Amino acid sequence: MKLSRCILSAILLPTATVTAFAPNGVVNTQVAKSVTESSTALQADAPIQKPTYGEESRKYRRTVFGHDDWVKHRRPDRFVKNLSTIFDSGVTQGTRFEVSCVAGVATFIAFWNSFFYEGFRDLDGVLHDPIIQLASPLSLPAMPFTVSVSALALLITFRTNNAYQRWFEARRCWGIINTECRNVARMAGAWCVPSKEPNRAKRVYDIRRVSTASWIFMRCLQRHVGGPDDEADFQKTVREWVPPEEAEAMIAAPHRPMRGLYYLSRCIERLPLTERQRIEVDKSCVIIGDICGAAERIYGTPIPLMYTRHTSRFLSTWLLLLPLALWEPFGKSWNHWEVVPASALISLFLFGIDELSIQLEEPFSVLPISNIVNGVKNLCESMPEWHQEYSDISYPPSVEDPMWGR
Repeated sequence: MKLSRCILSAILLPTATVTAFAPNGVVNTQVAKSVTESSTALQADAPIQKPTYGEESRKYRRTVFGHDDWVKHRRPDRFVKNLSTIFDSGVTQGTRFEVSCVAGVATFIAFWNSFFYEGFRDLDGVLHDPIIQLASPLSLPAMPFTVSVSALALLITFRTNNAYQRWFEARRCWGIINTECRNVARMAGAWCVPSKEPNRAKRVYDIRRVSTASWIFMRCLQRHVGGPDDEADFQKTVREWVPPEEAEAMIAAPHRPMRGLYYLSRCIERLPLTERQRIEVDKSCVIIGDICGAAERIYGTPIPLMYTRHTSRFLSTWLLLLPLALWEPFGKSWNHWEVVPASALISLFLFGIDELSIQLEEPFSVLPISNIVNGVKNLCESMPEWHQEYSDISYPPSVEDPMWGR
């Protein structure tokens, strides 16, 4: 029953697409509505897939280093620990299925050739005749793998380099946003002087609003490029730190980062700044908006799928056929059984490289974004306090506004 419903869903979904984009703008809305409702109902009945180990472990890869971590990272005996934990590695856990498939193929080839071609040698070293004597074993020459390995290496290297470049660019985007949001909070705290706003309480209040809006924007962007698991915490944070009316508008906004940036701009507008100071603050807001677009580009545009799929097909085919080429070189081992661990080990490292590129391709869920946002939050909360450390008499005319004029 479930199988028939899934097949029907696969048929209805393309039909809905064709109906929605009928030629000459002719659309049967009644049919489109019924198809959409049917496909939605079928999708609701589909079983929810359990997250894989690789997906669940991404939250534990958001590493932030300090001095002690770097010292430990440079230890000369680090390779001993790395080798001793190879089976506990996230890459190993994430490639268990692929490696098991290659090991299964190698095991089948060893069994087949032992029982149907060469014969089986027992533990005492006695060779028994094969069950059926075939004319040739299941094997391939090494030449096709030698010729094709260069092309495979180029594909894997190109994909891995691009995946790392995406990770590096995403980290750079968050670094720039981090810097510019701190700059906005700093300028708000330093440029609100008594000559422009004598009311000390109002100055502190406006500075606090801008400082809060700075890291709230970062929180909006974090949710925008993150998964749905963060939704409840995001709404709780926004309602706690933003005025109720603005908080609900931010939560309901179709583009939350832009709404957060708009809220930040409105808070800046309340500051008692000169025109040139406003221009400087707005420059930071423009940079923040530009980098927000860059982050969305990374999040919404993967490495071309045809390239990823072709690389995966090439690598999978190459490794699944590899035991055929390794069977003969391991002829001196007991019943060629060394082909099994050798094939598994080679596939572990090559599939591991592909797993690394897959994990890095979407970088935002492995970056320590929460640490970045919380760091800016703590710093921005200090700005009003720092402003209050200076009394009104601490702003003489010579220091108050020496560059921009009044």
